[in-house]
Amino acid sequence: MNRATRVAVWLCASAALLAGCASEVRREPVELAAAAGEQGRRFSNGGDVEAMPESRYARRIAAGTEFIVVGRVAQGLVLKPTQTVLTVEGAHMHEAYAVHRDGQLVGFYLPVERAFTSLVKPAPMPLQERTNP
Repeated sequence: MNRATRVAVWLCASAALLAGCASEVRREPVELAAAAGEQGRRFSNGGDVEAMPESRYARRIAAGTEFIVVGRVAQGLVLKPTQTVLTVEGAHMHEAYAVHRDGQLVGFYLPVERAFTSLVKPAPMPLQERTNP
C-alpha cells in the first residue's frame, strides 16, 4: 500500500470515528435562587416520566422517585433526587436535577456547570408532596 493510499484510509477512518461521537449537551448558564417557602419541601412523582433532552439521549425517571426542593431557576422549580442520581448524556455525563413547572418536567439543572438544559418537549410529571422525610 503506497503512502497516499494509507493517508486516504486513515482520513476516512478518522472521519467515520468523529461522525459517531456524541455532541455536547447544549446548556445555558442560570442563577439558582432560594425558593422562599419551598426550600426543603419533598415530593415524589406519580408515574414514570419519559424525557428527551436536546442531546437526544432519552431519560426515564421512575415512578415514586423522591425529590427535595433546592431552589428556583428562571425556567422553574429545581428538584434534587434524594435516593438516586439523574444524569444527562452527550459527549460527557452531567449530574442533573429536575426542573419542574406547571405540572411538567421542562428540563434539567446541571449543578456542577450551574446551567440549564431543556427538553425537546416538556413531559408530564405530576408531583405528590411527601410529609415524611
